[in-house]
Amino acid sequence: MMKRLLLILILQNFAAGTIQSQSFTVADLVTLSSLPAKNLDHFMKKSGFVLFSSRLDSDTVGAFFIPKVKSTYSGPKRSIDISLKDDSKYYSLHTSSVTEYLDGQRSLIKKGFFYDDKKDISKDPSILFQKENIAIQALTEVQDGVPQYTFKLEVKKIPEAVMYAEELLQFDSHEFLVSFFGVQNVKKDMYYFSEKELKKCSVLYSGTRRQAVFVWGDENNLNNLSYILVTNVLPTAGAEKNNPLTGNNEWQFQSGIREGMPIKELLKINEMDFDIYGNESELAFMVKPEKKGKIDFKKTAVMLSCRDCFDDKIFRQKEVSALDVAKANLPVRIYDVIIYP
Repeated sequence: MMKRLLLILILQNFAAGTIQSQSFTVADLVTLSSLPAKNLDHFMKKSGFVLFSSRLDSDTVGAFFIPKVKSTYSGPKRSIDISLKDDSKYYSLHTSSVTEYLDGQRSLIKKGFFYDDKKDISKDPSILFQKENIAIQALTEVQDGVPQYTFKLEVKKIPEAVMYAEELLQFDSHEFLVSFFGVQNVKKDMYYFSEKELKKCSVLYSGTRRQAVFVWGDENNLNNLSYILVTNVLPTAGAEKNNPLTGNNEWQFQSGIREGMPIKELLKINEMDFDIYGNESELAFMVKPEKKGKIDFKKTAVMLSCRDCFDDKIFRQKEVSALDVAKANLPVRIYDVIIYP
């Protein structure tokens, strides 16, 4: 009903008339993205644009706007594309002016949008600008031999609440994390991917019982989430040495697992035996990543710990049954958990 009403309002309020085309900048696009649906028509009309086409399907409202100009107008060609869904909103500004395109990128930098500063805005055909829940892709394309410039803006829906660790997976960039948890609670850091390799990461609630490490697939833009590590000891360059948490990490998991959980409880939750890598494997004390029982250990990777277990004969093999470990009454517990998108 809301979508149908939106299109009716837009169609009714774009009256005919000839006016001089006004400029429309990326700053105007940001303003447009912040408006409630009922105000879109007024803003676009005031900016000198009319509705050219629209679409409505089961989950999307779309509208395409062009300037209402005098026949003698010879300035830059512009158009605006809007696509609204329940969980996301997209706004695109197309222009034929390279000057407007470069000025738009400079204005985003001036307004504090995060981007890969190793890129050259005058040469690179695609640059991503991010600020909290807004992501703007600046694109240069050639159509029929003519350059076309586009700012494609996405507004990500900020969740109302986050209860479980798995719900952290929706935060697919550093800036989106900041939009919900606040800049004071999200720190940029370097993650020890191996003894010699470091990867850029973001740490949520560092030094607290709610800490978590976000490892990014795209280190230059700090987005494209690879996985999240929920741990007591931060394996990052910025973490204080030898300063583990006094107590287990408090993030809850939808599966029911938790940091410090004994192997017997993990078996009870999973409702089936599973395998653990033994000391003859490079992945010793990690649950084998497969779906056996209630828990998908490929999506939720579990690392175990055990004081004085490394020399125990039961672990002197490549893989060992979790049920056999539990029967041996060894003090095996959950140490780290990694969750994947």
